[in-house]
Amino acid sequence: MRKEREKSLPEVLGEYARRNVARFHMPGHKGRGIPMYESLSGWDVTELPATDDLHAPTGPIRKTQSAYAKAYGARDCFLLVNGSTAGVQAMLLSQGQNKRVLMARDCHRSAVSGLALAGHAAEFIYPELDGMITPQAVEEALARRPADAVFITSPNYRGRCADVKGVAKAAHGHGALLLVDAAHGAHFPFANELPSLCPQDVDMFCVSAHKTLNAFTQTALLFTGRGCPIDAQRIQSVLSMLQSSSPSYPLMTSLDWALHTAKDWDTHVERMRVFQKRLSAANGVTVQTERADAARGVFAVDPTRLVIDVHMRGITGYAAYRDLYDKGVVAEAADMDHVIFITVPHDPQDWYDRLYEAVCTLPYGDRRAPSPPKRYARQPAVVSIRDAMLGDVDYVPLSQAAGRVAACAAGPYPPGVALFMPGERILQEYVDDLASCLQAGGAVFGLKQKENVCVLR
Repeated sequence: MRKEREKSLPEVLGEYARRNVARFHMPGHKGRGIPMYESLSGWDVTELPATDDLHAPTGPIRKTQSAYAKAYGARDCFLLVNGSTAGVQAMLLSQGQNKRVLMARDCHRSAVSGLALAGHAAEFIYPELDGMITPQAVEEALARRPADAVFITSPNYRGRCADVKGVAKAAHGHGALLLVDAAHGAHFPFANELPSLCPQDVDMFCVSAHKTLNAFTQTALLFTGRGCPIDAQRIQSVLSMLQSSSPSYPLMTSLDWALHTAKDWDTHVERMRVFQKRLSAANGVTVQTERADAARGVFAVDPTRLVIDVHMRGITGYAAYRDLYDKGVVAEAADMDHVIFITVPHDPQDWYDRLYEAVCTLPYGDRRAPSPPKRYARQPAVVSIRDAMLGDVDYVPLSQAAGRVAACAAGPYPPGVALFMPGERILQEYVDDLASCLQAGGAVFGLKQKENVCVLR
Protein backbone atom coordinates (compact mmCIF):
# COMPACT_ATOMS: atom_id res chain seq x y z
CA MET A 1 0.00 0.00 0.00
CA ARG A 2 1.24 3.45 -0.89
CA LYS A 3 2.29 5.42 2.18
CA GLU A 4 0.37 8.67 2.68
CA ARG A 5 2.51 11.82 2.44
CA GLU A 6 3.35 13.24 5.83
CA LYS A 7 1.82 16.68 6.23
CA SER A 8 3.77 19.76 7.29
CA LEU A 9 3.00 21.77 10.41
CA PRO A 10 1.42 24.68 8.44
CA GLU A 11 -0.80 22.21 6.58
CA VAL A 12 -1.97 20.53 9.78
CA LEU A 13 -2.70 23.79 11.60
CA GLY A 14 -4.39 25.35 8.57
CA GLU A 15 -6.71 22.36 8.21
CA TYR A 16 -7.53 22.45 11.90
CA ALA A 17 -8.37 26.16 11.83
CA ARG A 18 -10.66 25.65 8.81
CA ARG A 19 -12.60 22.83 10.52
CA ASN A 20 -14.20 25.36 12.89
CA VAL A 21 -14.45 22.80 15.69
CA ALA A 22 -15.81 23.48 19.18
CA ARG A 23 -12.56 24.11 21.05
CA PHE A 24 -12.66 22.97 24.65
CA HIS A 25 -8.88 23.03 25.04
CA MET A 26 -6.11 25.55 25.62
CA PRO A 27 -5.40 28.37 24.86
CA GLY A 28 -8.16 30.41 26.46
CA HIS A 29 -8.77 32.67 23.45
CA LYS A 30 -10.09 29.55 21.60
CA GLY A 31 -8.89 30.94 18.27
CA ARG A 32 -11.45 33.75 18.45
CA GLY A 33 -10.69 36.08 21.31
CA ILE A 34 -7.85 38.27 20.01
CA PRO A 35 -9.39 40.46 17.29
CA MET A 36 -6.17 42.09 16.12
CA TYR A 37 -4.65 38.63 15.63
CA GLU A 38 -7.76 36.85 14.36
CA SER A 39 -6.06 35.34 11.31
CA LEU A 40 -3.20 33.94 13.40
CA SER A 41 -5.05 32.98 16.58
CA GLY A 42 -6.85 30.16 14.78
CA TRP A 43 -3.46 28.48 14.43
CA ASP A 44 -2.60 28.93 18.10
CA VAL A 45 -3.44 25.51 19.48
CA THR A 46 -2.15 22.94 21.92
CA GLU A 47 -0.95 19.34 21.56
CA LEU A 48 -3.67 17.52 19.65
CA PRO A 49 -3.65 14.18 17.81
CA ALA A 50 -2.66 15.88 14.55
CA THR A 51 -0.45 18.73 15.78
CA ASP A 52 2.41 16.71 17.33
CA ASP A 53 4.37 17.33 20.54
CA LEU A 54 7.59 19.38 20.60
CA HIS A 55 8.95 17.27 23.46
CA ALA A 56 8.33 13.93 21.71
CA PRO A 57 7.87 14.73 18.01
CA THR A 58 6.66 12.00 15.68
CA GLY A 59 4.67 13.95 13.06
CA PRO A 60 4.84 17.39 11.45
CA ILE A 61 7.27 18.83 14.02
CA ARG A 62 9.63 15.94 13.40
CA LYS A 63 9.26 16.56 9.66
CA THR A 64 10.30 20.20 10.07
CA GLN A 65 13.26 19.22 12.24
CA SER A 66 14.42 16.62 9.71
CA ALA A 67 14.19 19.15 6.88
CA TYR A 68 16.31 21.61 8.85
CA ALA A 69 18.90 18.96 9.71
CA LYS A 70 19.24 18.17 6.01
CA ALA A 71 19.47 21.84 5.01
CA TYR A 72 22.18 22.53 7.59
CA GLY A 73 24.10 19.30 7.03
CA ALA A 74 23.54 18.29 10.65
CA ARG A 75 22.68 14.97 12.28
CA ASP A 76 19.78 16.21 14.45
CA CYS A 77 17.74 19.39 14.75
CA PHE A 78 15.55 20.62 17.60
CA LEU A 79 13.07 23.49 17.29
CA LEU A 80 13.47 26.13 20.01
CA VAL A 81 10.74 28.49 21.20
CA ASN A 82 12.88 30.16 23.85
CA GLY A 83 15.53 31.54 21.51
CA SER A 84 19.16 30.51 21.32
CA THR A 85 19.20 31.00 25.08
CA ALA A 86 17.59 27.57 25.40
CA GLY A 87 20.00 26.13 22.84
CA VAL A 88 23.09 27.50 24.56
CA GLN A 89 21.95 26.23 27.94
CA ALA A 90 20.98 22.82 26.51
CA MET A 91 24.43 22.39 24.98
CA LEU A 92 26.01 22.96 28.37
CA LEU A 93 23.51 20.95 30.42
CA SER A 94 23.71 17.98 28.05
CA GLN A 95 27.32 17.51 29.20
CA GLY A 96 26.09 16.46 32.64
CA GLN A 97 27.06 18.18 35.89
CA ASN A 98 30.27 19.62 37.29
CA LYS A 99 32.28 19.38 34.08
CA ARG A 100 35.10 21.68 33.04
CA VAL A 101 34.43 24.05 30.15
CA LEU A 102 36.92 26.18 28.27
CA MET A 103 34.65 29.17 27.67
CA ALA A 104 35.28 32.04 25.27
CA ARG A 105 35.14 35.26 27.28
CA ASP A 106 33.02 36.93 24.60
CA CYS A 107 30.14 34.50 25.33
CA HIS A 108 26.55 35.66 25.56
CA ARG A 109 25.06 36.00 29.05
CA SER A 110 22.90 32.91 28.43
CA ALA A 111 26.09 30.83 28.51
CA VAL A 112 26.89 32.19 31.97
CA SER A 113 23.46 31.06 33.18
CA GLY A 114 24.08 27.66 31.58
CA LEU A 115 27.31 27.27 33.52
CA ALA A 116 25.51 28.08 36.76
CA LEU A 117 22.64 25.68 36.06
CA ALA A 118 25.01 22.80 35.30
CA GLY A 119 27.53 23.64 38.01
CA HIS A 120 30.37 23.56 35.50
CA ALA A 121 33.75 25.02 36.29
CA ALA A 122 34.81 27.51 33.62
CA GLU A 123 38.22 28.58 32.49
CA PHE A 124 37.92 31.62 30.29
CA ILE A 125 39.83 31.89 27.05
CA TYR A 126 40.23 35.36 25.63
CA PRO A 127 39.65 36.48 22.03
CA GLU A 128 42.28 38.43 20.20
CA LEU A 129 42.02 42.19 20.67
CA ASP A 130 38.90 43.24 18.71
CA GLY A 131 38.92 39.77 17.17
CA MET A 132 38.01 36.12 17.70
CA ILE A 133 39.19 33.00 19.51
CA THR A 134 42.04 31.28 17.62
CA PRO A 135 42.84 27.56 17.29
CA GLN A 136 46.27 28.25 18.75
CA ALA A 137 44.77 29.78 21.90
CA VAL A 138 42.51 26.74 22.34
CA GLU A 139 45.42 24.36 21.77
CA GLU A 140 47.61 26.12 24.33
CA ALA A 141 44.84 26.30 26.94
CA LEU A 142 43.97 22.61 26.63
CA ALA A 143 47.63 21.61 26.69
CA ARG A 144 47.95 23.39 30.05
CA ARG A 145 44.79 21.84 31.47
CA PRO A 146 42.24 19.49 29.87
CA ALA A 147 38.55 20.33 29.57
CA ASP A 148 35.41 18.39 28.75
CA ALA A 149 34.14 20.96 26.27
CA VAL A 150 35.16 24.14 24.47
CA PHE A 151 32.50 26.82 23.97
CA ILE A 152 32.92 29.67 21.47
CA THR A 153 30.79 32.30 19.75
CA SER A 154 30.99 32.48 15.93
CA PRO A 155 29.80 34.60 14.20
CA ASN A 156 29.67 37.46 16.67
CA TYR A 157 27.31 40.43 16.65
CA ARG A 158 29.40 42.18 14.01
CA GLY A 159 29.42 39.16 11.68
CA ARG A 160 33.01 38.14 12.36
CA CYS A 161 33.71 34.41 12.25
CA ALA A 162 36.39 32.33 13.95
CA ASP A 163 38.33 29.50 12.33
CA VAL A 164 35.75 26.99 13.58
CA LYS A 165 37.31 24.05 11.75
CA GLY A 166 40.70 24.83 13.30
CA VAL A 167 39.20 25.27 16.77
CA ALA A 168 37.37 21.93 16.39
CA LYS A 169 40.63 20.18 15.49
CA ALA A 170 42.33 21.62 18.57
CA ALA A 171 39.42 20.69 20.85
CA HIS A 172 39.02 17.16 19.55
CA GLY A 173 42.76 16.60 19.69
CA HIS A 174 42.48 16.95 23.46
CA GLY A 175 39.27 14.94 23.85
CA ALA A 176 37.00 17.96 24.28
CA LEU A 177 33.69 18.62 22.51
CA LEU A 178 33.21 21.85 20.57
CA LEU A 179 30.00 23.79 21.27
CA VAL A 180 29.28 26.88 19.16
CA ASP A 181 26.88 29.73 19.76
CA ALA A 182 26.18 30.61 16.11
CA ALA A 183 23.05 32.63 16.89
CA HIS A 184 23.83 35.25 14.24
CA GLY A 185 24.55 32.70 11.49
CA ALA A 186 21.12 31.17 10.82
CA HIS A 187 21.32 32.25 7.16
CA PHE A 188 24.78 30.85 6.43
CA PRO A 189 23.65 27.58 4.79
CA PHE A 190 21.56 29.42 2.20
CA ALA A 191 24.26 31.05 0.06
CA ASN A 192 27.48 29.69 -1.39
CA GLU A 193 29.48 32.79 -0.46
CA LEU A 194 28.45 32.96 3.18
CA PRO A 195 30.74 31.42 5.83
CA SER A 196 30.26 27.80 6.84
CA LEU A 197 28.84 26.60 10.15
CA CYS A 198 31.07 23.50 9.81
CA PRO A 199 28.50 20.87 10.87
CA GLN A 200 30.97 18.14 10.00
CA ASP A 201 33.41 19.47 12.64
CA VAL A 202 31.27 20.99 15.41
CA ASP A 203 29.62 18.75 18.01
CA MET A 204 26.67 21.05 18.76
CA PHE A 205 25.62 24.50 17.58
CA CYS A 206 22.57 26.73 17.76
CA VAL A 207 21.27 29.52 15.54
CA SER A 208 18.63 32.19 16.13
CA ALA A 209 16.22 31.87 13.21
CA HIS A 210 14.45 35.06 14.22
CA LYS A 211 17.58 37.15 13.72
CA THR A 212 17.94 36.71 9.95
CA LEU A 213 15.26 34.30 8.66
CA ASN A 214 11.50 34.75 8.16
CA ALA A 215 10.67 33.53 11.65
CA PHE A 216 8.99 35.08 14.66
CA THR A 217 10.96 36.51 17.56
CA GLN A 218 11.94 33.83 20.08
CA THR A 219 12.48 31.09 17.48
CA ALA A 220 15.79 29.28 17.17
CA LEU A 221 17.32 25.92 16.26
CA LEU A 222 19.70 23.56 18.00
CA PHE A 223 21.78 21.14 15.92
CA THR A 224 24.10 18.24 16.57
CA GLY A 225 27.09 17.81 14.31
CA ARG A 226 27.59 14.64 12.36
CA GLY A 227 30.07 13.21 14.85
CA CYS A 228 28.46 14.38 18.10
CA PRO A 229 28.76 11.63 20.76
CA ILE A 230 25.66 12.84 22.67
CA ASP A 231 22.48 11.10 21.52
CA ALA A 232 19.31 12.91 20.55
CA GLN A 233 17.25 11.49 23.42
CA ARG A 234 19.62 13.01 25.96
CA ILE A 235 19.39 16.41 24.31
CA GLN A 236 15.60 16.19 24.02
CA SER A 237 15.29 15.44 27.73
CA VAL A 238 17.45 18.45 28.61
CA LEU A 239 15.43 20.72 26.33
CA SER A 240 12.25 19.55 28.06
CA MET A 241 13.65 21.03 31.28
CA LEU A 242 14.33 24.38 29.61
CA GLN A 243 11.36 24.95 27.31
CA SER A 244 7.67 25.42 28.02
CA SER A 245 5.48 22.32 28.13
CA SER A 246 2.98 24.45 26.17
CA PRO A 247 5.07 25.70 23.23
CA SER A 248 3.64 28.18 20.75
CA TYR A 249 2.47 26.58 17.52
CA PRO A 250 2.57 29.88 15.59
CA LEU A 251 6.25 30.18 16.60
CA MET A 252 7.00 26.65 15.43
CA THR A 253 5.04 27.18 12.22
CA SER A 254 7.08 30.29 11.47
CA LEU A 255 10.19 28.12 11.63
CA ASP A 256 8.69 25.89 8.94
CA TRP A 257 7.92 28.94 6.79
CA ALA A 258 11.42 30.32 7.34
CA LEU A 259 13.08 27.21 5.94
CA HIS A 260 11.01 27.25 2.78
CA THR A 261 11.51 30.97 2.08
CA ALA A 262 15.28 31.16 2.63
CA LYS A 263 16.18 31.08 -1.07
CA ASP A 264 17.49 34.49 -2.16
CA TRP A 265 20.64 34.92 -0.11
CA ASP A 266 23.11 34.66 -3.03
CA THR A 267 21.45 37.62 -4.73
CA HIS A 268 21.35 39.52 -1.45
CA VAL A 269 25.08 38.99 -0.83
CA GLU A 270 25.84 40.68 -4.14
CA ARG A 271 23.36 43.49 -3.39
CA MET A 272 25.11 44.17 -0.10
CA ARG A 273 28.55 44.26 -1.68
CA VAL A 274 27.33 46.88 -4.13
CA PHE A 275 25.62 48.89 -1.39
CA GLN A 276 28.63 48.80 0.94
CA LYS A 277 30.84 50.22 -1.81
CA ARG A 278 28.30 52.99 -2.30
CA LEU A 279 28.11 53.72 1.41
CA SER A 280 31.90 53.72 1.76
CA ALA A 281 31.96 56.90 -0.31
CA ALA A 282 29.98 58.80 2.32
CA ASN A 283 32.08 61.30 4.27
CA GLY A 284 33.02 60.49 7.86
CA VAL A 285 32.02 56.83 7.97
CA THR A 286 33.92 53.57 7.50
CA VAL A 287 32.17 50.38 6.44
CA GLN A 288 33.27 46.96 7.72
CA THR A 289 34.67 44.86 4.89
CA GLU A 290 34.65 41.09 4.38
CA ARG A 291 38.41 40.89 4.75
CA ALA A 292 39.73 38.15 6.99
CA ASP A 293 42.28 39.14 9.63
CA ALA A 294 44.33 36.15 10.75
CA ALA A 295 46.26 38.20 13.30
CA ARG A 296 43.01 38.88 15.14
CA GLY A 297 41.54 35.43 14.62
CA VAL A 298 38.95 36.64 12.09
CA PHE A 299 38.61 33.79 9.59
CA ALA A 300 35.70 35.29 7.63
CA VAL A 301 33.15 38.12 7.81
CA ASP A 302 29.44 37.91 7.01
CA PRO A 303 28.95 40.20 3.97
CA THR A 304 25.28 40.77 4.84
CA ARG A 305 26.04 42.25 8.29
CA LEU A 306 26.42 46.00 7.77
CA VAL A 307 28.63 47.70 10.36
CA ILE A 308 29.58 51.35 10.04
CA ASP A 309 32.14 53.21 12.14
CA VAL A 310 31.10 56.83 12.77
CA HIS A 311 33.92 58.07 15.03
CA MET A 312 35.44 60.14 12.19
CA ARG A 313 32.20 62.10 12.17
CA GLY A 314 32.96 63.05 15.75
CA ILE A 315 29.91 61.35 17.27
CA THR A 316 29.24 58.14 19.16
CA GLY A 317 27.47 55.18 17.66
CA TYR A 318 24.68 55.82 20.16
CA ALA A 319 24.21 59.37 18.88
CA ALA A 320 24.22 58.12 15.28
CA TYR A 321 21.62 55.48 16.16
CA ARG A 322 19.30 58.11 17.64
CA ASP A 323 19.73 60.42 14.65
CA LEU A 324 18.96 57.62 12.21
CA TYR A 325 15.97 56.59 14.32
CA ASP A 326 14.55 60.10 14.14
CA LYS A 327 14.89 59.92 10.34
CA GLY A 328 12.90 56.70 10.17
CA VAL A 329 15.87 54.33 9.80
CA VAL A 330 16.12 51.93 12.75
CA ALA A 331 19.37 50.01 13.18
CA GLU A 332 19.79 46.78 15.14
CA ALA A 333 22.31 48.09 17.65
CA ALA A 334 25.05 50.58 18.43
CA ASP A 335 28.15 50.90 20.59
CA MET A 336 30.51 53.78 21.26
CA ASP A 337 31.87 53.81 17.68
CA HIS A 338 29.62 51.67 15.50
CA VAL A 339 26.08 51.22 14.26
CA ILE A 340 25.07 47.67 13.28
CA PHE A 341 22.39 46.79 10.73
CA ILE A 342 20.91 43.33 10.08
CA THR A 343 20.06 42.96 6.40
CA VAL A 344 18.01 40.24 4.68
CA PRO A 345 16.89 39.43 1.12
CA HIS A 346 13.33 40.71 1.47
CA ASP A 347 14.37 44.20 2.61
CA PRO A 348 12.77 46.65 0.11
CA GLN A 349 15.37 48.37 -2.05
CA ASP A 350 14.05 51.81 -1.10
CA TRP A 351 15.09 51.11 2.51
CA TYR A 352 18.71 51.15 1.36
CA ASP A 353 18.20 54.47 -0.41
CA ARG A 354 16.75 55.89 2.81
CA LEU A 355 19.64 54.44 4.81
CA TYR A 356 22.19 55.97 2.46
CA GLU A 357 20.61 59.41 2.68
CA ALA A 358 20.30 59.19 6.46
CA VAL A 359 23.96 58.20 6.91
CA CYS A 360 25.12 60.97 4.57
CA THR A 361 23.31 63.55 6.69
CA LEU A 362 24.54 62.37 10.09
CA PRO A 363 25.63 65.33 12.23
CA TYR A 364 29.25 66.13 13.07
CA GLY A 365 30.55 66.30 16.61
CA ASP A 366 33.83 66.91 18.42
CA ARG A 367 35.04 63.38 19.30
CA ARG A 368 38.71 63.14 18.37
CA ALA A 369 39.50 59.42 18.44
CA PRO A 370 37.78 56.04 18.43
CA SER A 371 37.37 54.06 21.63
CA PRO A 372 40.26 51.62 22.07
CA PRO A 373 39.31 47.94 21.64
CA LYS A 374 38.41 46.39 24.99
CA ARG A 375 40.91 43.97 26.47
CA TYR A 376 39.38 41.79 29.14
CA ALA A 377 41.15 41.89 32.48
CA ARG A 378 42.37 38.39 33.27
CA GLN A 379 41.58 37.85 36.93
CA PRO A 380 40.85 34.73 38.97
CA ALA A 381 37.35 34.11 40.25
CA VAL A 382 36.79 34.49 43.99
CA VAL A 383 33.93 31.94 44.03
CA SER A 384 32.32 29.73 41.37
CA ILE A 385 29.75 31.13 38.97
CA ARG A 386 27.06 28.88 40.44
CA ASP A 387 27.77 29.90 44.04
CA ALA A 388 27.85 33.57 43.05
CA MET A 389 24.56 33.52 41.13
CA LEU A 390 22.68 31.43 43.72
CA GLY A 391 24.20 32.93 46.87
CA ASP A 392 23.00 35.62 49.27
CA VAL A 393 23.24 39.00 47.57
CA ASP A 394 22.98 42.72 48.06
CA TYR A 395 22.36 45.51 45.54
CA VAL A 396 24.73 48.46 45.51
CA PRO A 397 24.96 51.51 43.25
CA LEU A 398 27.30 51.03 40.31
CA SER A 399 29.49 53.84 41.64
CA GLN A 400 30.10 51.80 44.83
CA ALA A 401 30.57 48.38 43.21
CA ALA A 402 34.35 48.37 42.65
CA GLY A 403 36.03 45.80 44.86
CA ARG A 404 32.85 43.82 45.54
CA VAL A 405 32.34 40.26 44.26
CA ALA A 406 29.79 40.19 41.44
CA ALA A 407 26.73 37.96 41.75
CA CYS A 408 25.69 38.65 38.16
CA ALA A 409 27.18 39.22 34.75
CA ALA A 410 27.04 42.78 33.43
CA GLY A 411 28.03 44.56 30.26
CA PRO A 412 26.74 46.66 27.35
CA TYR A 413 23.59 45.32 25.68
CA PRO A 414 23.59 44.46 22.91
CA PRO A 415 25.62 42.34 22.37
CA GLY A 416 25.18 40.90 25.87
CA VAL A 417 28.88 40.18 26.42
CA ALA A 418 29.90 40.62 30.06
CA LEU A 419 32.70 42.85 31.31
CA PHE A 420 32.67 41.05 34.64
CA MET A 421 31.34 37.61 35.48
CA PRO A 422 29.61 36.23 38.58
CA GLY A 423 32.21 35.30 41.16
CA GLU A 424 34.78 37.85 39.97
CA ARG A 425 35.82 40.95 41.83
CA ILE A 426 34.49 44.07 40.09
CA LEU A 427 37.26 46.31 38.82
CA GLN A 428 37.05 50.11 38.82
CA GLU A 429 37.81 50.20 35.10
CA TYR A 430 34.67 48.18 34.41
CA VAL A 431 32.59 50.46 36.61
CA ASP A 432 33.93 53.39 34.58
CA ASP A 433 33.22 51.62 31.27
CA LEU A 434 29.61 50.87 32.20
CA ALA A 435 29.07 54.37 33.52
CA SER A 436 30.43 55.81 30.25
CA CYS A 437 28.14 53.56 28.26
CA LEU A 438 25.09 54.73 30.22
CA GLN A 439 26.13 58.36 29.99
CA ALA A 440 26.47 58.07 26.20
CA GLY A 441 22.94 56.70 25.92
CA GLY A 442 23.73 52.98 25.72
CA ALA A 443 22.06 50.16 27.61
CA VAL A 444 23.67 47.83 30.18
CA PHE A 445 22.43 44.38 31.14
CA GLY A 446 22.84 43.04 34.67
CA LEU A 447 21.93 46.29 36.44
CA LYS A 448 18.73 46.72 38.43
CA GLN A 449 16.80 49.94 37.88
CA LYS A 450 19.68 50.91 35.54
CA GLU A 451 22.05 51.71 38.40
CA ASN A 452 22.34 48.92 40.99
CA VAL A 453 24.71 45.96 40.78
CA CYS A 454 24.01 42.56 42.34
CA VAL A 455 26.95 41.58 44.59
CA LEU A 456 27.63 38.87 47.14
CA ARG A 457 27.11 39.78 50.77
